[in-house]
Amino acid sequence: MVHGGAGRLRLELSEGPRSARIALHGEFDIASAADASRALQELLTRDLDAVIVDLSGLDFMDSTGVKFLVEGRQSALARGVKLSLVPRGDPVKRVLTVSGVTALFEDVDSHRSE
Repeated sequence: MVHGGAGRLRLELSEGPRSARIALHGEFDIASAADASRALQELLTRDLDAVIVDLSGLDFMDSTGVKFLVEGRQSALARGVKLSLVPRGDPVKRVLTVSGVTALFEDVDSHRSE
């Protein structure tokens, strides 16, 4: 399932029996944060063991994306769901490293299936 329009953040959701993946494509900024947060929170309410947030399709992410990840992690922990990241190269990875967010998540190889 794909959400979002061209030139903005696009969300691609896929779900298996006990896990799900939310893949983000394009630019993650304040204009797209609400849709991404809503989609992640909805996934976290399902009876899943793990959710993977795939950042490999992002071209840009600001501090709004950091907030999205930290809040998502808090919600996942509260529900007993493992939340992992598929990392992205610069400049997105730099934002995650500088903010200290990378240390909060386990990285998932982008070729591994959920």
